[in-house]
Amino acid sequence: GLDNGYRVISNVGEDAGQTVKHLHFHVLGGEKLPV
Repeated sequence: GLDNGYRVISNVGEDAGQTVKHLHFHVLGGEKLPV
């Protein structure tokens, strides 16, 4: 869930896998990432 935090990710450009230029965000909740 989003109760304990979340991350926002944006991939932009051809090297990021886009074939059509646009701004797109992912909002991801869940477990803490290992560091």
